[in-house]
Amino acid sequence: MWLWFPEGQEGVVAQLRRGTLVKTDDRGSQQLLDVTGLKSEDLKEIVRVQPHGFTSHAPQKSEGVFLSLGGRSDRILALGFEHKDKRIRNLPEGAAVLYDDKGNVVYVKGSDGIAVHAKEGKVTVKPGDGQNVFLGGDGADGTYARVVTESGPSINVYAKV
Repeated sequence: MWLWFPEGQEGVVAQLRRGTLVKTDDRGSQQLLDVTGLKSEDLKEIVRVQPHGFTSHAPQKSEGVFLSLGGRSDRILALGFEHKDKRIRNLPEGAAVLYDDKGNVVYVKGSDGIAVHAKEGKVTVKPGDGQNVFLGGDGADGTYARVVTESGPSINVYAKV
């Protein structure tokens, strides 16, 4: 039955395993992880697969899955990896959250909009050169006025009146 698979049945069974993150090298074109797996398994420089448009650097002791192509330890890819104590829980269906290990959160809440919470640090909005920031709309509808700060009127931040 397994004759068609070069590594045999054992190779298929051992393909997907769970691991714990020990160290991350995030300097190159691909993120490389050192993980511990089974009892005495220490895997080094495993490529972590990430989707286009999003990247993260999971904290140590995060857990994830690694895939051994053909069941071979020289063909491993890391998938996922999140820290069980840092993950945001009890999201409503359809919601999405971008979060870090310090408690900073960008919460996309469906019909309730978007919330940004900075538990540490500050929230910074940097428009491109010549671009404006509109508070309360997109600038195409209604009336907007320049936001006034202690230093005077802003040059590119407007609030809906």
